[in-house]
Amino acid sequence: MNEISTIGIIGYGRFGSFYTDHILPIIFPKAKILISSKSLKDRRVSSIQQVAQCDLIIPAVPIRTMPEVLKKIAKYIGANSIVMDVCSVKSMPAAWMREFLPETTQIISSHPMFGLSSYINVNKDMSKLPLVMHPERIDQNIYQFIRDAFASHFHVIEMSPDEHDKKAAQFQFLSHLLGGVLHQLDISRSAIDTQSGSRMFDMMDVLNSDSMELFEDMYTYNPYAKKELEKFDTSYRHIKKHLII
Repeated sequence: MNEISTIGIIGYGRFGSFYTDHILPIIFPKAKILISSKSLKDRRVSSIQQVAQCDLIIPAVPIRTMPEVLKKIAKYIGANSIVMDVCSVKSMPAAWMREFLPETTQIISSHPMFGLSSYINVNKDMSKLPLVMHPERIDQNIYQFIRDAFASHFHVIEMSPDEHDKKAAQFQFLSHLLGGVLHQLDISRSAIDTQSGSRMFDMMDVLNSDSMELFEDMYTYNPYAKKELEKFDTSYRHIKKHLII
């Protein structure tokens, strides 16, 4: 393979629309993009059957809906189509893709570790944004072509789904947890913010742009998140006990 001619996007929510409009046209400038969406009114909107025939298919849907989407496209998927997920957890979506897609379908596990806010914060310098990839079930030459296409713009990190989930539970899930706690406190910026305080508000701004659905799914579908939540709770109680004795 030396070209991706068509890309099928399933879902056009906050991340899907950003990836479709800002990222993929840069990575694959010659590709025609088709979108399966119930809400979008656009000339690119196509049927799920057409989207499933594309060279590269990217389900950009909530993690909880992935099994349903995979089962739906499995009936129509092209003989040479490649499916690449963009979920924030990796082990379970990788297992779902292997289970529900035809054995001949080639699969890449990926997680763009950024969104629109991060993209803007680095002044659209994609080389500063990490993207995790793993060749789940795919010809090595085809994988290398797609990997190189993304690596020409992003900082691509190759990592197994299990290793990704261990690390993501420690920093991504916990950062969302902290952002949610700070948001519940209803605090706001002030004229006397320290540098560390200002960074805390920056983190809140980025994290609070993500949906509660994503946060819930990171907890539910990352097998390591529960342990990190328990560790966080133990640490909090330890510090609180230290302060009030």
